[in-house]
Amino acid sequence: MSGTTVMTAARKRAPARARRLAVVVVVAAVALSPLAAVAQPAVGVTEADGVYHVTATFTVDEPPRAALAALTDYAGIPRFMPEVELSTVKERRVDGALVEQAAQARFLMFSKRVHLLLDITERRGQVRFRDRCGESFALYDGSWTVASTGAATSVTYALAAKPAFDVPEFLLRRLLKRDALRMIARLRTEITARAARPAAADCLGLACQ
Repeated sequence: MSGTTVMTAARKRAPARARRLAVVVVVAAVALSPLAAVAQPAVGVTEADGVYHVTATFTVDEPPRAALAALTDYAGIPRFMPEVELSTVKERRVDGALVEQAAQARFLMFSKRVHLLLDITERRGQVRFRDRCGESFALYDGSWTVASTGAATSVTYALAAKPAFDVPEFLLRRLLKRDALRMIARLRTEITARAARPAAADCLGLACQ
């Protein structure tokens, strides 16, 4: 093979090597990025007889008290959940609270203002809630469960909801899943911020004990 032929072959191989190198660099960058390092939550949405069931589980590196501090800061929810326009504690009990909430649900061309009056019960490591007003939902019943898994904290969300308004099934499924993912992302950020506070001192309810 002549020198000219060798140089031509080398030039043809060079772009291919460059492309392979570029792919390796991109894959490495994605693998090392903060978003890739965070395990995406498993969110499921099913429907039966008009009732939608939403389940989600995710983990955080912070202790359970930090997670429960975020979940039980009912009056502060609009600060880290922008979609919630109002969250007012109407009554505080030893084992829970009565909280009025208003939010704006938007997806594609669909827009609906949602009103809830949540009767919240706190137990050790768990926050249960149920809507009492029935204005936006015929059924709205759910829970947050927080547990230590050794070096991390597991947070499980469950919701059973039956809307009192008309909305196509495919639209509501996508809305519920999108909102669950957004809620979890914002909760993770809030939990991390609260863990930096001394002993998560703002977590005072029964769920934190």
